[in-house]
This record gives sequence, C-alpha cells and structure tokens, in this order.
Amino acid sequence: MGEQNRCCGRVGATVPLRGKSAKISSRDYYGVFDGALFAGKGGLMAIKISEVSARRVTVTLPRPVQLGEYLIKARGYCVTTVRLEDGSVGHAFGLDRGGPVAECVNTLIAPAYKEIFTGDPVAAWDVLYRRASAPLSSGAALRGFSLVDLAAHEAVAKSEGKSVAQFFGKSEKKIPKWAVIGYPPSRGPEDIEWEVRAAVAAGAQGVKLPVGMTPELTRERIIAALDTKLCPVSTDLAFSCRTAEDAMKIVGGLDLAWVEDPFVSGSLMELKKLRSLLNSPLASGDDETHLYHPQAFVETGAVDILRIDTTCQGGLSRLLQLNDYLAAKNLPVSWHVYDAWHSQVASILDVESISIEYSAPGASVDALAELIVAKQKDGGES
Repeated sequence: MGEQNRCCGRVGATVPLRGKSAKISSRDYYGVFDGALFAGKGGLMAIKISEVSARRVTVTLPRPVQLGEYLIKARGYCVTTVRLEDGSVGHAFGLDRGGPVAECVNTLIAPAYKEIFTGDPVAAWDVLYRRASAPLSSGAALRGFSLVDLAAHEAVAKSEGKSVAQFFGKSEKKIPKWAVIGYPPSRGPEDIEWEVRAAVAAGAQGVKLPVGMTPELTRERIIAALDTKLCPVSTDLAFSCRTAEDAMKIVGGLDLAWVEDPFVSGSLMELKKLRSLLNSPLASGDDETHLYHPQAFVETGAVDILRIDTTCQGGLSRLLQLNDYLAAKNLPVSWHVYDAWHSQVASILDVESISIEYSAPGASVDALAELIVAKQKDGGES
C-alpha cells in the first residue's frame, strides 16, 4: 500500500506514517484509520457497504430458566449482517431482551450507516452517534448500533483475510476460561459437584453459578461448588436482590472470586454499600445498556471488577475510544458471554481481562451459540 498503512489505528501499534514512525493510541483513531483506504489502479478507493440488515431469531428453551423473579422461556436475539461491496461479510448477534433491536437496525441505523461508512468503523460510529445521540445512547437502539459496529469490524477484517484481532496487529491473548454452570437454577447442590468436575476437566479455570430458585438454595449451591476445592468460584445474583443485606444473606462469609450483578440497573448506592460489606470483589455491568457505562461504576467506586458486553454497550469502536481511560483506571474486566467476540476484543484492548465465559452445553445461557455449534458438529450450515 506504499505510504497507506492498513494497520494505522491499532491500539498501541507503532507504524510507518509519512516516512516516520508514529505511536498510535485510541486518541488517534479519528481520521487516521488508513485501513479504510485501499490502493487500486486508479488510486485510493474507499470501502463501501452494500448491505446492513438485521433479523430477530427466537430460540425456545428446552426448560424455562428462572433467575429470581426473572422467568425466561425463550431467548430472543438480533442477528446483524454487514456486507461490503467486495463481498466480505461480517456478522454479530446478541440478546435483544425483548426489545425492537432488529427494527432499530433496519429503520434507524442501516440507511445512515451505509451512507456514512467509507471503511473505518470507528469514524462511522462517531459520525452516526453525533447525528443521533438521543436514540443511540441507550436501550434497543444502542444494542443494534453495537451489533452493526461489531459486524462492520468483522467485514473490514475479513476483506483483508484476517481476524479482527489480527487486523489490529494483535495475537489472541490467553484469557482465563470460566464455565457458566448450575443451569437450570432449580438444580440442587447434589448436582453441582459433578458439574464443577466436568468444567475443570474441560479446561475451565473457574466456574460461575447463577442465582438459584431461592436465596437458601443459591447459597447451598455455591457452597457445594466451593467444597470441591477444584477452582475459583463466582456467583451471578442476576439482579435478584433489593438491598445489600439481601445479598449478604446469600454470600456473606463465602470465599468467592467475585459476586456479580446483585441489583437492577440504577442501583449505584446499593452497590457501594454492598461493596463495603463484602470480603469478596464485587462485579457488575452485564446489561447496563447505556453509554454512561462503565464510567459511572468507575468514577463512583461502585465495583471492583467491570462486567462488559460489547453487544449492547457500543461495540468495539466504543471500547477503542475508552481504551486509554480503562487502562489508566486499571480495573479488571470480566466479559459477559459471547466468547467468540470477546476473546477478540479483549486481545485488542490494553485492559486486564480476568475471564472469558463459556456456556456449558444445554445450559441455555447463550442458546443461539449452542445451536450454531450443534449444527456445525452435525456438518450443517451455521
């Protein structure tokens, strides 16, 4: 590409630029993402998009999952596609939580994104967000915006025959694998021991259990996992507690790797109180579908560990913008499921990633991913 450097914009990469060497950080993404331009016979050519689309996919669960008061009979997903004019295709999917995510993509995001995009997903993200920050800053529209961004990054990387991490000049980091076990939550402590053993035998370095059918059962299940002494244990209280005292009845005195998402969104004061009482680290953030996350948790000292999900919190481009901030704050990150995507994102960023989550087969944590893997094993199309 001559002076055009396709790697310009990689976090922390040193690249040749106009005959010199330049250190690139996330501050430099805007306007210098030279991967957006390709040298052709007639000079430089922008990458254009031929398709941005989304559809809703509903996966009915074999057994309903009840997390506290939250009953899940089916998992609804938004599956997003970005196709470049050169034929390269990127995909991304995430839970829609019952919201009109696919509709937001197809009506609010797709027409403008196709018009704006010239090959640089980070610049396209910034331009579109500043045009429509009110709808795109939270909720279903942010979920759709996040998925379009991820799919666009994958399409651009594929156009050069690379993974997303490779496109940013990164090799995939070895991040601890955590198995999500204990589904369905009605399963008793007598079943937990063999699940821990199976997870560790499969390569898990830790296990995480969801809230059980009752607070008492939740505690019994956690103790059963701890008693195996095979690996670290964390628990997802899945927004089931109303007060710090409620949470302490479940986890008080237990030696946990972390306690996760005890309260519904908007519970900063409750988080801070619980953090002051716990002997274990506190984590939160799974479904904080707004762009005050993760800064709101960081700046208020509400948590010890950030839970981040690129599929609903702005995609990769948002995290590239926050890379320097997160690196400076030095809070560890635990990634919310979607291991295929989050292993790539975690490898690009300059943050400490303490876990990538994997769903045990049949657990219905990420039912669509389980279905895709099952079809691949059967030799079918995914």
